[in-house]
Amino acid sequence: MQGMVISSRRYRRRAAVIVQVAVSSTVVLGMGALAIDVGALYTAQTELQISADAAALAGAAELAGSEDVQVAALAAADLYAGLNKVLGMTPAVYPEDVEYGHAIPDPETGRFLFEPADERWDAFRVNLCHLESESPDDPPAVSIPLTFAQVFGLTNTELHAQSTAVLVPRDIALVIDLSNSMNWDSQTRFWDRGDGGYSNLRDIWCALDGPEPARPYIPGPEDQTEYATDTGPTYGHMTEWGDPLEPDSYNPASDPGLYYIRRYRQCTDPKVTANLQSVGYSDDEIAILMGSSHDSSSSHWRYRVSVCIGLATWNSGRPGGHGSGGDGDNRVESGELTWIPKPSYRVDWYWSSGYVNWMRSSSRHEFRYRYGLKTFTDFLLQSEPQMNETNNLWSTPQEPLRAVKDAVQVMIDEIIDLDSLDHAALAIFGTTSNREVDLTDILQDVPDRLYQMQSGHYNRCTNIGGGLAEAIDIFEREGSLARPSAYKIIMLMSDGKANIDANGNSVGDGAYAACQYARDQAEYAASQGYRIYTISVGYYVDRDLMGEIAATGGGQEFYASGDPATYSAELQEIFATLGGKRPVSLID
Repeated sequence: MQGMVISSRRYRRRAAVIVQVAVSSTVVLGMGALAIDVGALYTAQTELQISADAAALAGAAELAGSEDVQVAALAAADLYAGLNKVLGMTPAVYPEDVEYGHAIPDPETGRFLFEPADERWDAFRVNLCHLESESPDDPPAVSIPLTFAQVFGLTNTELHAQSTAVLVPRDIALVIDLSNSMNWDSQTRFWDRGDGGYSNLRDIWCALDGPEPARPYIPGPEDQTEYATDTGPTYGHMTEWGDPLEPDSYNPASDPGLYYIRRYRQCTDPKVTANLQSVGYSDDEIAILMGSSHDSSSSHWRYRVSVCIGLATWNSGRPGGHGSGGDGDNRVESGELTWIPKPSYRVDWYWSSGYVNWMRSSSRHEFRYRYGLKTFTDFLLQSEPQMNETNNLWSTPQEPLRAVKDAVQVMIDEIIDLDSLDHAALAIFGTTSNREVDLTDILQDVPDRLYQMQSGHYNRCTNIGGGLAEAIDIFEREGSLARPSAYKIIMLMSDGKANIDANGNSVGDGAYAACQYARDQAEYAASQGYRIYTISVGYYVDRDLMGEIAATGGGQEFYASGDPATYSAELQEIFATLGGKRPVSLID
């Protein structure tokens, strides 16, 4: 049998394979180490960056506070860093890990750059590289153990992540309701409203001839406000304010400050008789003025009432009468009257066809036909509120508008104190809307202008949709001063009773078309990234619409209620909160 011959070449091939396997195994193990450890490093670095971003955002948000912002920012950064684990470990932020600074806009890119600063910070930087430790003086680094890479002598690696967040400057469009309902809380219509509110009508009367109320105006019972000892202006025989408008005890019928002179009725008010006698009218003239035999003539009735309350002097020409020049008959006629001077603030209304005639309307309720300082002041607020009718109501404490004015001032003070880069604008609406102050960094311009405006300033309805459209136009019109890098914020204050549609038609309080116009504008604003906050105030308020607008705009609805003193304080707190409610954003 012939023996087998084995070739040495086969042995060489087998040896080569062994060498190749040995070499490739090392490569494969190295690649495995690289894949597994690099994957772990990537995961850890991603989680660490998330933790750093959370810490930076939380810390920057605290910079909007007013006291100990460094302590608050560091604590918030540490808290939020620890809430985001890194491969199960708890990162922590220590004083040496943070910087405080300013956000400086880059004019070329529109982005913000971080610049360290010693005070008034609006930017916060975190360099996250430590873990939570019981020894804060020597905290451990964020160190990730390596598994397979130990083959190459690598046992661990240290990680860090940097993040910077800023309080983003805001372009704020304040949209204020200046419809006539913004003085309703001061009117007689709600003197007995039953919810704890009360009318500050006496303070309105006192302020008609000055001084303008303090800033802030502090409402309260008639005998406790800054006008408690002010006597106010008088007109003819209307010289006594009368009883306080206290909801639990006031009765217009027994108020000594009111004269009751009804059309087609004999006047029996002894105060009227005494006043006419004191002026020097004869018994014959007084009988005519107190009687109603010629009241079928509305002008005769208006004129005799005007004489009875001292707004005009009757030169009747009757024998033994008060004055000459009249035709001597028993009618009170226009050519026989000498009127007292009209107040300096009167622009376009008259004693007789205005105030006297207005008081016979059934809508005056229990004050119908009752003449005096209360109802005259009420006449100005309800019937002649526009600037082209009565041009000084802006300097009186109309409620709830005065509370809104003071709250806006509080907000502006808060923003100024923060020394932020915020800009603000003022838009108002009644039946129409107007831009009163364009976006400006001279923030005091906004409350200064608002303080000079009154309820029903231009016109009287409630065009909420138009007000929102005006705010949008502030941001978007050609030549707008809005800044690309600034957050766009709309703050809408109203009682929510929309009554003007998209075509400018008056359609009634709460009508669908008027509300839908407001909704449409809110939806468009939201689509452009503009955030809307709403502030509801007033006795006659529609919170449903205001809440819907805020929700659509990604903001929040606030509500101030109760008596004027309560909602004044609440409004100031709300606007102070909004003033400091600054958005934060990461810049690296």
